[in-house]
Amino acid sequence: MVRKFSVDDVLKLVSIGEVRVSCKRDLAFTISRNDLEKNKVLSEVHIVRCDGSRSFLVGEGDSRPRWSPSGRLLAFVSRRGASESERGAGVFVWSGFGDARRVAWFKYGVLALEWIDDSSIAIVTPNPIDGLYDSDEDYYATDRLPLWFDGVGYVAGLKYEVHVLDVDSGYSRKIAEDDERITDLAVGDGVIYYVAVDSWRNPIFSRLVEVDIKSGSKKTILQGYQISSIRFIDGKLYGLMHRNEIGIASHYKLWVIEDGKSKCLTSGILDRNIYSIVGSIDGKLAFIYADSGSSILATIDSGRIEKIVGEGGYVHSAYAEADAIAYTYSTPTIPQELYLYVDGEHRKISRFNEWILSEVNFSNPVREVISVDGEMVEGWIMLPSGGSGPHPVILYIHGGPKGMYGYTFSPEMQLMVSEGFAVVYSNPRGSDGYSEEFADIRGRYGDVDYKQIMAFLDHALSKYPLDGDRMAVTGISYGGYMTNVIVTKTDRFKAAVSENGIADWICDYWASDIGYWFDPDQIIGTPQENLKNYLEKSPAFHVDSVKTPMLFIHSAQDYRCFIDQSLAMHVSLALRGKESKLIVFSKGSHGHSMRAEPRHRRKRYQLKIQWLKEKLKA
Repeated sequence: MVRKFSVDDVLKLVSIGEVRVSCKRDLAFTISRNDLEKNKVLSEVHIVRCDGSRSFLVGEGDSRPRWSPSGRLLAFVSRRGASESERGAGVFVWSGFGDARRVAWFKYGVLALEWIDDSSIAIVTPNPIDGLYDSDEDYYATDRLPLWFDGVGYVAGLKYEVHVLDVDSGYSRKIAEDDERITDLAVGDGVIYYVAVDSWRNPIFSRLVEVDIKSGSKKTILQGYQISSIRFIDGKLYGLMHRNEIGIASHYKLWVIEDGKSKCLTSGILDRNIYSIVGSIDGKLAFIYADSGSSILATIDSGRIEKIVGEGGYVHSAYAEADAIAYTYSTPTIPQELYLYVDGEHRKISRFNEWILSEVNFSNPVREVISVDGEMVEGWIMLPSGGSGPHPVILYIHGGPKGMYGYTFSPEMQLMVSEGFAVVYSNPRGSDGYSEEFADIRGRYGDVDYKQIMAFLDHALSKYPLDGDRMAVTGISYGGYMTNVIVTKTDRFKAAVSENGIADWICDYWASDIGYWFDPDQIIGTPQENLKNYLEKSPAFHVDSVKTPMLFIHSAQDYRCFIDQSLAMHVSLALRGKESKLIVFSKGSHGHSMRAEPRHRRKRYQLKIQWLKEKLKA
């Protein structure tokens, strides 16, 4: 019997993380399950052999599986065996039989790991800077920025080291260190490459460093780019990079790096943002890019791009080895599963979330495209199945602003539709998945984006059975910011839920882990240089006209958009006698809506639904 989608259903869905393919075409991947009773997200490593046999490594926080070059060993990071008070993470190795063995423990965690050969692994780990770090954590000291990093915690007083870990003995040899944060790692022929922030004062540029494994000698081989990731494939080093052509919102393009020189492989061919380098298949380089709400897995060869999968869906992650690609994929009505692409055929590997498809009919979004001042804006409408309407409406606004709505499975939107709400969402200027020029919204926050979002909503109201007198607006991060902006510009909404959003760009510049470099790029200049623009773009200074009842949801450990942001709006509204309610979750980072503890996520959904039903009389 078909039933409605529930909050508990959302928490029963399995999430698939990183996936790796060995040279033998064996698969290793992580999955995450919510355990409400223990109030934990349980992470496991699953192995699927090429003959179809399966093994399961179930520990505490297992992540980052990596096959050795021969495919005989599997390394991964885990906290298994550690108490909650013990700091750090271990590197474990599994031989295919029995239990995995803990090879080494790193007190400050493991940021990256890659096999060098079957007996050694390259590791990136943070370590304290002498004189700046208190081992009891009674205080944090720093002479640089940032003080903290979202999802990580305090990073003040840390440096970053590259180690070579011997698998048999567990001996770890430091071969390089960097005062700046190391963001990615790749192993080449006798060398290790790593990407580091060029300077903490201006982290929008990166350095690419080469380290000789035997001698430890290192040299910078590339500067002047923002580098998101690197991969060493078939004897060549590739990177996803840009030159900040439109600031930090520039598209990442695919480059090959040889002899200290870089050549862009996608310039003039693909004006889309590339998410990841997947590997090599049939002699072609595979990668994932964003396109009009879809995430596409494709190959490039001699300047020609061929799509493999993704149109009308979303490829979340992928990895290629031995002429096979393992990838995770979802559509608006089918939750994420794992697939294998070999010899031109796609094979479904996992069935973690199939159970829900036989019990719930999900809403299939309807795509619409409109023109606003000559610019095309794409969006979608989801309608509830019961009744002919008009339906109460929730307007969703994505994060970023260089985020993207489209063809992925959205548990929250499906949940709201099951509760009788129609859902409207769009990709206004600033969104990902379109041209690089379209992504440029510097200095225009709350202006052109507001106009396009509202124009798409009006289009949906004119064409579908939606109740324009019962509308709410909501969003997280930039979506929370736009929610704050919208209520200062119009009283059309009967409710608003702003989550982890920005209200005061001046405070954000000081407090956010990225504020001191993100805000000058996007808002234009610092508060000292451009105070007028900072005030104009900050909704906390424009609340006198607000009539919409506001609910603010924030997580106390959010270092991306600090708690002072929702407080700024709440204080400003409450002291003026306007209806405002603030909910602060004691735990959870900026991504608390997806990565928080299960009990936290459950209560968040329930509180949000309760508020919207009450205010929209749904």
